[in-house]
Amino acid sequence: MITQRTPAGPNATRKKTKIKVAVICSPGGHLAQSISVLEAFKDCETFMISYAFPNLKGFQDERFRRVYLLKYIRGKRVGLFITLFISLFSVLRIFFRERPEVLFSTGSEIAIAPFWIGKFLFGTKLIFLETASRVSEPSLTGKILYPVSDLFLVQWPSLLEKVGKRALYRGCVYDLCNRGQ
Repeated sequence: MITQRTPAGPNATRKKTKIKVAVICSPGGHLAQSISVLEAFKDCETFMISYAFPNLKGFQDERFRRVYLLKYIRGKRVGLFITLFISLFSVLRIFFRERPEVLFSTGSEIAIAPFWIGKFLFGTKLIFLETASRVSEPSLTGKILYPVSDLFLVQWPSLLEKVGKRALYRGCVYDLCNRGQ
């Protein structure tokens, strides 16, 4: 079991608590890949942050203690920047409430603000798993988060040389990645 010890004072008893992990991803394929690796966090207390898309209305998974759905403004570039700006404040509020120790994401842009906030304001450990659809080039989100990620994983060996020396290949979350190797 992954545990963390609480600080001990002169009369304090040691209490083991589960590590708190935030799973941050956009709906669709990113969410499907995140859910497929949740077994890695089975001994942790997890919660999820995603966008409030119609397909996530009423979403529940017993592996998540809580699910936070952030407002998404439709529109090409302007909508994206408004969404990222608004989510910045929502993420701060969530982080002050939850105090995650680890952030995990498969993308997409929803992870950018939380990773930078988590790293520099909360000292959070960051794990990024590049999506399986990225075979030859990293995603824009991956490029932005690579410098701050403590663990950066790719699902194709061919992507290692394109990302950087700290990237690791440990396999693919889907069987399709292992075909044709």
